[in-house]
Amino acid sequence: MSYLTHLQCTTCGTRLPADSPQINICADGGILEACYDLDQIRRDVSKESIASGPSSLWRYGALLPVEDLANRVSLSEGWTPMLSAPALGATVGCSNLYIKDEGRNPSGTFKDRGAAVAVSRMRELGITTIAHNSSGNAAGSWGLYAARAGLRCVNLVPDDVLPSSLQQSVLAGAQTVMLTDQWKFSGALVADAVKTHGWFNIGTLKEPYRVEGKKTMGYEICEQLGWKLPDAVVYPTGGGLGAIAIYKGFRELMALGWVKEGPLPKLIVSQYEGCAPIVRAFQQGKDRAEIWENLDVLPGGLKSTTPPGDRAVLEILRDTGGGAYTATNDESIGAAGEIVRTEGVFPCPESATTLVALKKALTDGIVDGKATVVLLSTGSGLKSIDVFPTPEIAKTNANTPLTST
Repeated sequence: MSYLTHLQCTTCGTRLPADSPQINICADGGILEACYDLDQIRRDVSKESIASGPSSLWRYGALLPVEDLANRVSLSEGWTPMLSAPALGATVGCSNLYIKDEGRNPSGTFKDRGAAVAVSRMRELGITTIAHNSSGNAAGSWGLYAARAGLRCVNLVPDDVLPSSLQQSVLAGAQTVMLTDQWKFSGALVADAVKTHGWFNIGTLKEPYRVEGKKTMGYEICEQLGWKLPDAVVYPTGGGLGAIAIYKGFRELMALGWVKEGPLPKLIVSQYEGCAPIVRAFQQGKDRAEIWENLDVLPGGLKSTTPPGDRAVLEILRDTGGGAYTATNDESIGAAGEIVRTEGVFPCPESATTLVALKKALTDGIVDGKATVVLLSTGSGLKSIDVFPTPEIAKTNANTPLTST
């Protein structure tokens, strides 16, 4: 049973029925948001019943849009570990630091949360072909989940797509097309294609259900902290959907009374220096981000030149007293190494931008050294092996004893 009642635009308030496929046509940065009967959920569901559920995001099935959980399309995504990071915290001056390791998801990234829930709901609604533009990770994830659901998937990817994501998409049978010139035109290409062929556009914030899968990161953070909100969340931000989803989760938990009512955690966002439209807009005091013209980032994520969630993310940043920071490509590679050396967690470079941002937020006084801070590692470094420099290592042969160095 789903407690989903309707869909509603966050800016104009327009309500749409949830029992048929809907595309977000909200103007001025509005988000088509899934709404639930939270009063009834509060009567029917408890934190204790959640805790006895499956070790996946589907433990929160009552707060998800899938009408019949027997229809769920799952690879056991979610319920990823949130690891205490005392050694890393000591090096940066943050005594209560955690890493939420989303690289443990089936495809290696947090994209599986949105794909699992959205594909499940789309199959219920009779959608047969889905299409979108993806810098790589989402293409791999949606390809896998579409294959498991028996849906057709069309992925438009950039020419620097990581081999891991490309293989996932192609081997899953998704129609995979590579864009060989400017990535900023990818969204328009997909929009034209779905109009021509009747496909369903699953691009960032084009539909309401990917957010619903990703909001479970917010649920898990609170449950894993003993049903408490952290003081700050540091999130690597491309299109903005993940941050929006996490804070939707936080708000719903407060409305249910499952976490204490109070200020939302400070949001700290990180972006590559070579694609930082949200950071630039935040620093300039604007409520919308302008297109980023000169893309210069590592292969992988965080290459949204026109982030669809810019308005909502900027609102969260300002409402929570947060901050927005950039990291260079070299800083990101270095930060990934620092996380591995101190905590044994292997993040992708885009996830490591969060460590760079945290250091700057601590220096600026936005985050207190005693605050409970969660770094989101949105993907495994195994997805990004080709991005990391080839290590220099000692070599030997079987006749040479190993020495202590």
